[in-house]
Amino acid sequence: MVAAANSQFHNAVAQLRILNPNVEFAVDGLDEDKEVREGRIATPRDDDLSPGEDH
Repeated sequence: MVAAANSQFHNAVAQLRILNPNVEFAVDGLDEDKEVREGRIATPRDDDLSPGEDH
């Protein structure tokens, strides 16, 4: 399941690069485990994790 999520994440990044060839994307800190919160990239809070959810 983690491998599938990782693959989907990288596929989405690749698609964005193809759709925006003139845009130089900053990918430092980009991670499939992070989320956007209050306009920033952040690690999910512990209270955001569902019981039994693998992370």
